[in-house]
Amino acid sequence: MKTNQPLLESYRMGDLMLKNRVVMAPMTRNRATNASNVPTEIHQEYYQQRAGAGLLITEGSQVSERAVGYINTPGIHTKEQTEGWKKVTEAVHQEDGKIFIQLWHCGRISHPKFHDGDLPIAPSAVNPDAQAYTVDGFEDTVTPKEMTLDEIKETIQEFKNAAINAKEAGFDGIEIHSSNGYLFHQFFNKNANTRTDEYGGSIENRARFLFDVLEEVKDVFP
Repeated sequence: MKTNQPLLESYRMGDLMLKNRVVMAPMTRNRATNASNVPTEIHQEYYQQRAGAGLLITEGSQVSERAVGYINTPGIHTKEQTEGWKKVTEAVHQEDGKIFIQLWHCGRISHPKFHDGDLPIAPSAVNPDAQAYTVDGFEDTVTPKEMTLDEIKETIQEFKNAAINAKEAGFDGIEIHSSNGYLFHQFFNKNANTRTDEYGGSIENRARFLFDVLEEVKDVFP
């Protein structure tokens, strides 16, 4: 559609044709108010109402149970969650919209209350000295558990599994949340990442985790 306002003109982004150049950024809504962190009818209505934008990017959605850092945030790591998101993508596509899901791991920005008393995981055992938003309100963070190499590999696979679920749910693409102090940013930051193995030290090593994840998810969303 040609208009005198380029913002409202259609735009090709890779293999996707967007009906305009407006993109809705991801925003946490805390509306997955059920024990399984499943998207609800409220999510469906919320995103459908905003499908006039050329592209929607969902709120951060955790890739596993240990990725959780806030109450009432949706996941994309179970069949039930995937089915919940499928209703959202169908509603957006009915409005000729496109929608990506943001894959999220909070790392140390979390609390043992989200993990049955276990410590959150992070690149290194360094307390962020922040607060986590739990069912009991804001609480001080704790010193996390440093991830083993096996746990890093498991987390990489969790991102790939989440991407597979996103494809199954009908998403047009994914965005990986790699900033704002969450897990990938923790690996990048030499104050949060004091590792001495291949995932610490130089910036190339500190970025390795992200590139390992990208290598896996690109098989699902090229």
